[in-house]
Amino acid sequence: MAGSPVARQAWLHLASETLALGCLFERRGAAHIRIPVHRRQQMAGCEWHSQRSGGVLRSVSYTFEALEDWNAMARESIEDVAALYRHILGRPEIRPADLTWSADIYRRGPEGHVLAFPAGSYNPLNAWNTVRGAVHLNGGMAAGFEASPLPMTDPGRLRLTDAGLERGLLFLRGRDCTAELLHPARREGWAGPISRLELRLPGGADWSLDDLTLPDGERFTPLGLFQALLGEPAWAREGRRRGLAEPTRDPMLPGPLVSRAMLRQLFASGRPALA
Repeated sequence: MAGSPVARQAWLHLASETLALGCLFERRGAAHIRIPVHRRQQMAGCEWHSQRSGGVLRSVSYTFEALEDWNAMARESIEDVAALYRHILGRPEIRPADLTWSADIYRRGPEGHVLAFPAGSYNPLNAWNTVRGAVHLNGGMAAGFEASPLPMTDPGRLRLTDAGLERGLLFLRGRDCTAELLHPARREGWAGPISRLELRLPGGADWSLDDLTLPDGERFTPLGLFQALLGEPAWAREGRRRGLAEPTRDPMLPGPLVSRAMLRQLFASGRPALA
């Protein structure tokens, strides 16, 4: 089963919806203490955060915001960054202190422990950009989880227009409901590019986003919608793995015993969208 299209798509879906758990280090005296950190393991140029309530998938927030932009903004004013977080996520309780490191943070490599984030600097892996939301891309695992900017020609970076979000992407029992569910947002005014995409249930809906289907008839998944936005055919996108490493190679993914157990649970739940 491990090599079948069903299993491969199951792996892609499972990995993209599971936050990777890794560690950085804080120095205390002569010792370096592990600091657990989460990061998304999704696709190049696009990451997302799903919100469920009572077992119902109510919203998915997609972000195309580059990590480097937010690092630059934070160096100018962490207060402004916190204000943007509050606006984007609708959470007035977010404070600047929630978005910064309280101590020097190190990564461990062949050369030993190397400073990754100085105390007081911006923490791109803060809870509001990982377990509680998706404000901007997490970036790579090297160099303290910071990554070089993606080239503008990168095929994984979405180029969305309002017209492309109006029809033909999301269906509920055969009815096209794309326009009423997908809501684009721009951080730099109406003239700027789409930097976020919100998919959310309308008020009073008695159904789940899980009930939706995609253009190829497959059941909705956040990964599946991303692939549909790229305009790839089903078989081509099943093999597309850029930005989502092989589960057996990425040290941030669970080990084989855990991952096999998770796959068994996924198939036992009877999700036909993964076929």
